[in-house]
Amino acid sequence: MSQARTPMRKLIPLGLLAVVVLIGVLMANPRQGYAPKQPILFQHSKMAAEPDWQTDASGNEVNLGGYGIPCRYCHTMPYEGRHSTLPSTDICMNCHSTVGQDKEWVLVLKDFWERGEPIPWIKVHDLPDFVYYDHSAHLNSVDDAGEPKLDCVDCHMDVENHAVVEVQTKFNMSWCLDCHRKPEMAAPTDCVTCHR
Repeated sequence: MSQARTPMRKLIPLGLLAVVVLIGVLMANPRQGYAPKQPILFQHSKMAAEPDWQTDASGNEVNLGGYGIPCRYCHTMPYEGRHSTLPSTDICMNCHSTVGQDKEWVLVLKDFWERGEPIPWIKVHDLPDFVYYDHSAHLNSVDDAGEPKLDCVDCHMDVENHAVVEVQTKFNMSWCLDCHRKPEMAAPTDCVTCHR
């Protein structure tokens, strides 16, 4: 009877190990590819991408690209504080009180504005609560020549080339430490830097 149990005793730990490894693989990058449906269809590729002026068949100059709106116009405060804010209804209406009035998503935006309600954006790039992150510390960091060490694209990638924003990087501890350990970054790697 004990010989029949021996294979089972070996299989149980192996099965548990397989489950732990599977969970580890799944949790290594749980948010990559995350692209929640937003309350307003906002196309970063149209708003943030650079203009691409071309001449159409009628000889008119038309913009087939974006409007080149910088990240900081909509996402205020990344250089001044911990968080880079999500766009307020007022920020959006700075332009859309006169532009794009016939667009369906602008009508939804206008409805929020007329009700005096904030747009219930769903945060895409969100770190766990146990991680302390400060946008200003990262974006205000400069090298010996006074040049910025980081820009929005270093973490958020090429958002301006995507209609829908999604998490394109790992945003896990290993990914952050890989950057902190680069000699040119001269960034701390102590646990308390990010876990307070």
